[in-house]
Amino acid sequence: MLTPEIIGYALNVLSATNLFTMLIGVSVGLVIGAIPGLSPPMAIALLIPVSFGLAPDTALILLVSCYAAGIYGGSFSAILLRAPGTSASAASVIEGYELTKRGKAIEAIRISTFASVMGGLISGLALLLLAPPLAAVSLWFGPAEFFLVSLLGLTSIAAVTFGALYRGLIAGLFGLLLATFGIDTYSGFPRYTFGYIGFEGGLEILPAIVGLFAFAQGLELCEGKATGNISGVTRLSWNVWPKLSEIFYVRWALVRGWVTGLIMGIVPAAGASVAQWIAYAWEVRHAKPGDEFGKGELKGLAATEASNNGVTGTSLIPMFILGIPGGISAAVILGALMIHGLNPGMRLFRNNPEVIYTIMWGFLIANVMMGFVAAFLARIMAYLTLFPRGILGPMILIFSVIGTYAGANNIHNVWIMMMFGVIGYYAQKYRFSPAGILLGLILGPIAEDGFRDMMVVSFNNPIPFIFSRPIAIIILLMIVFALYFAFKPKSWEKKREDQDIDDKQLSTTD
Repeated sequence: MLTPEIIGYALNVLSATNLFTMLIGVSVGLVIGAIPGLSPPMAIALLIPVSFGLAPDTALILLVSCYAAGIYGGSFSAILLRAPGTSASAASVIEGYELTKRGKAIEAIRISTFASVMGGLISGLALLLLAPPLAAVSLWFGPAEFFLVSLLGLTSIAAVTFGALYRGLIAGLFGLLLATFGIDTYSGFPRYTFGYIGFEGGLEILPAIVGLFAFAQGLELCEGKATGNISGVTRLSWNVWPKLSEIFYVRWALVRGWVTGLIMGIVPAAGASVAQWIAYAWEVRHAKPGDEFGKGELKGLAATEASNNGVTGTSLIPMFILGIPGGISAAVILGALMIHGLNPGMRLFRNNPEVIYTIMWGFLIANVMMGFVAAFLARIMAYLTLFPRGILGPMILIFSVIGTYAGANNIHNVWIMMMFGVIGYYAQKYRFSPAGILLGLILGPIAEDGFRDMMVVSFNNPIPFIFSRPIAIIILLMIVFALYFAFKPKSWEKKREDQDIDDKQLSTTD
């Protein structure tokens, strides 16, 4: 509940120091988030030493601003180059890059910015108004719920295959297999390492994302006509503010994306990487005849972008109240919180309300500032779509290598990234869904850990254990419905197939 005292803390954010610090955080987050191989946790970690000399509220405003902007920053390269800068923007590749290829890059950026800014504002309001009750919800999630949430995420594979369902399932199973690489955390036994030290720590997500999408995209651009560009257009529109007609067209996609993000943000270890795929799959299942999913559908992009920033505020709720971070970025912020002498919990709200509420207001205002800074950067970055393929392709390959190495200072990750690049190139060529591989890789560890823990706490009797937990039953029903709609014939796909047949017949006649 907003009391006059809480509202008064908003004025603390408007000091010149806090606003300038916020601008630095937003700018760093956007730039680092847009570079494949670098990530919001890395950006936040780089800013922690800078925050040592600042007041606690100013220091945390710097970090949460960087967090919000970093999640969105990866969408620039995902939409414009098919090279997601972060794992939270991987799903935006599917529709965003197709829009870019059709010469609608600015339209895609417009909706992406609006969805992300509003998603951040809504999740920030949830953080400000509902932190204590929503934190209690996160305690309802145990091993069974984590296992079932990962299965729910895996049903999204059916939504990203577009007519190649069985190939997509094979890709997902391959991703699950790759997720088992490395030393088993329970037994300490090395699995599928083949004596190579680079596999012992498992296959990290960021090198996989950079390889499957960015490096593979660079290889694909290198085989095209060197003088052509991605979209085929020579001029770009500079209207970076969304039109009311565009917002109205995607209104329900935005709502579904925001709701998905708010819910998944509360679930520890899920976060934007899982939320975006669930939101996208949900949107595909709501498709209508005439929708162009897989070919540049604005609704799909709106859903993914609304969900990944819808996570940001609610993922901080269990961190502030319970000391349980909702993701890696929240974990880094938690470390910074404690470095500045602030311990999470209800005592933080009782003893230091001026600090915690100033940070929350700062998070809200940072999302608004992010919209303006992103609009400025979009004008610059959109020029990349006009670059000749002969220049752009090698540039993506070079920056993929540099970004991957800089992300962990580890040459093994570069080799792993290049391995995924070759896999992603051929997977895309033969319709084996690189997104399915990535989903399996992201969700595999969550599913495995959840299943093992569930077997322990249920004394090897998981079925009664699952049906004794209300949240687990709800998630199980969602999985059943998701699978039903995945295999049910879709009217919009039938219409597309008929249109494709008509186009082939016309081309044959000509």
